[in-house]
Amino acid sequence: MRSQSTYRREDGITVEQYYALCVEEDDGSTEIAFFELGREALPGALGISLYTSPDGELQRRHLQGNDHVVIAAKSPRDLLEAMSTGVPSSVFVDGEKIAGSVFKAMLKEDLGIPLRQPRIVRLDEPDMY
Repeated sequence: MRSQSTYRREDGITVEQYYALCVEEDDGSTEIAFFELGREALPGALGISLYTSPDGELQRRHLQGNDHVVIAAKSPRDLLEAMSTGVPSSVFVDGEKIAGSVFKAMLKEDLGIPLRQPRIVRLDEPDMY
Protein backbone atom coordinates (compact mmCIF):
# COMPACT_ATOMS: atom_id res chain seq x y z
CA MET A 1 0.00 0.00 0.00
CA ARG A 2 1.73 3.20 -1.16
CA SER A 3 0.48 6.63 -0.33
CA GLN A 4 -0.36 9.00 -3.15
CA SER A 5 0.14 11.93 -0.79
CA THR A 6 3.03 12.71 1.50
CA TYR A 7 4.23 15.76 3.35
CA ARG A 8 7.49 16.82 4.90
CA ARG A 9 7.84 17.10 8.68
CA GLU A 10 9.70 20.00 10.31
CA ASP A 11 12.83 17.82 10.50
CA GLY A 12 12.66 17.15 6.74
CA ILE A 13 11.40 13.56 6.91
CA THR A 14 8.60 12.72 4.47
CA VAL A 15 5.57 10.97 5.99
CA GLU A 16 2.27 9.68 4.65
CA GLN A 17 -0.71 12.04 4.41
CA TYR A 18 -3.90 10.32 5.46
CA TYR A 19 -7.49 11.37 4.90
CA ALA A 20 -10.07 10.17 7.40
CA LEU A 21 -13.78 9.50 7.29
CA CYS A 22 -15.01 12.19 9.67
CA VAL A 23 -18.18 13.51 11.23
CA GLU A 24 -18.70 17.17 10.38
CA GLU A 25 -19.74 19.33 13.33
CA ASP A 26 -22.14 22.28 13.07
CA ASP A 27 -19.21 24.72 13.29
CA GLY A 28 -17.51 23.07 10.27
CA SER A 29 -14.84 21.27 12.30
CA THR A 30 -14.32 17.56 11.75
CA GLU A 31 -13.85 14.66 14.13
CA ILE A 32 -12.65 11.22 13.06
CA ALA A 33 -15.63 8.87 12.76
CA PHE A 34 -15.48 5.60 14.69
CA PHE A 35 -17.72 2.73 13.68
CA GLU A 36 -18.61 -0.54 15.33
CA LEU A 37 -17.12 -3.61 13.69
CA GLY A 38 -20.09 -5.91 13.26
CA ARG A 39 -18.18 -8.99 12.14
CA GLU A 40 -15.54 -8.86 14.88
CA ALA A 41 -15.53 -11.45 17.63
CA LEU A 42 -15.65 -8.82 20.37
CA PRO A 43 -18.87 -6.83 20.63
CA GLY A 44 -18.23 -3.11 20.73
CA ALA A 45 -14.93 -3.32 18.81
CA LEU A 46 -14.29 -0.06 16.94
CA GLY A 47 -12.69 0.81 13.63
CA ILE A 48 -11.78 3.89 11.60
CA SER A 49 -11.48 4.40 7.84
CA LEU A 50 -8.47 6.17 6.36
CA TYR A 51 -7.48 6.84 2.78
CA THR A 52 -4.27 7.83 1.01
CA SER A 53 -6.16 10.15 -1.34
CA PRO A 54 -9.05 12.54 -0.66
CA ASP A 55 -11.18 11.19 -3.50
CA GLY A 56 -11.81 7.80 -5.02
CA GLU A 57 -14.45 5.13 -5.58
CA LEU A 58 -14.14 3.77 -2.03
CA GLN A 59 -14.41 7.25 -0.51
CA ARG A 60 -17.53 8.06 -2.58
CA ARG A 61 -19.10 4.76 -1.50
CA HIS A 62 -18.43 5.52 2.17
CA LEU A 63 -19.93 9.02 1.83
CA GLN A 64 -23.01 7.85 -0.06
CA GLY A 65 -26.27 8.36 1.81
CA ASN A 66 -24.81 10.18 4.80
CA ASP A 67 -24.87 13.97 4.84
CA HIS A 68 -22.96 14.28 8.10
CA VAL A 69 -19.70 12.59 7.09
CA VAL A 70 -16.83 14.01 5.05
CA ILE A 71 -13.30 13.04 4.08
CA ALA A 72 -10.73 15.32 5.74
CA ALA A 73 -6.93 15.43 5.83
CA LYS A 74 -5.61 14.48 9.26
CA SER A 75 -2.06 14.77 10.54
CA PRO A 76 -0.31 11.82 12.20
CA ARG A 77 -0.68 13.69 15.52
CA ASP A 78 -4.47 14.05 14.97
CA LEU A 79 -4.70 10.36 14.16
CA LEU A 80 -2.60 9.34 17.17
CA GLU A 81 -4.80 11.44 19.45
CA ALA A 82 -7.95 9.83 18.03
CA MET A 83 -6.40 6.36 18.35
CA SER A 84 -5.58 7.03 22.00
CA THR A 85 -9.10 8.29 22.70
CA GLY A 86 -11.23 5.77 20.81
CA VAL A 87 -8.77 2.84 20.78
CA PRO A 88 -9.91 1.20 17.53
CA SER A 89 -9.01 -2.45 17.22
CA SER A 90 -8.82 -2.08 13.43
CA VAL A 91 -7.84 0.67 11.02
CA PHE A 92 -8.87 0.38 7.38
CA VAL A 93 -6.46 2.15 5.02
CA ASP A 94 -7.91 2.23 1.51
CA GLY A 95 -10.00 -0.77 2.56
CA GLU A 96 -7.02 -2.80 3.83
CA LYS A 97 -7.40 -3.89 7.46
CA ILE A 98 -4.52 -3.12 9.82
CA ALA A 99 -4.48 -3.90 13.54
CA GLY A 100 -5.01 -0.70 15.53
CA SER A 101 -1.88 -1.35 17.62
CA VAL A 102 0.25 -1.76 14.49
CA PHE A 103 -1.09 1.44 12.93
CA LYS A 104 -0.50 3.32 16.20
CA ALA A 105 3.14 2.16 16.16
CA MET A 106 3.43 3.35 12.53
CA LEU A 107 2.13 6.79 13.55
CA LYS A 108 4.55 7.01 16.47
CA GLU A 109 7.40 6.15 14.11
CA ASP A 110 6.24 8.87 11.67
CA LEU A 111 6.18 11.36 14.55
CA GLY A 112 9.62 10.32 15.79
CA ILE A 113 8.20 9.07 19.09
CA PRO A 114 10.35 6.22 20.42
CA LEU A 115 8.53 2.93 20.70
CA ARG A 116 8.68 1.23 24.06
CA GLN A 117 10.54 -2.02 23.88
CA PRO A 118 8.93 -4.94 25.69
CA ARG A 119 10.49 -5.84 29.01
CA ILE A 120 10.95 -9.54 29.61
CA VAL A 121 9.45 -10.67 32.89
CA ARG A 122 10.27 -14.00 34.43
CA LEU A 123 7.51 -15.50 36.50
CA ASP A 124 8.48 -17.51 39.56
CA GLU A 125 6.81 -20.81 40.17
CA PRO A 126 3.96 -20.37 42.65
CA ASP A 127 4.69 -21.55 46.15
CA MET A 128 2.09 -24.27 46.66
CA TYR A 129 3.06 -25.11 50.23
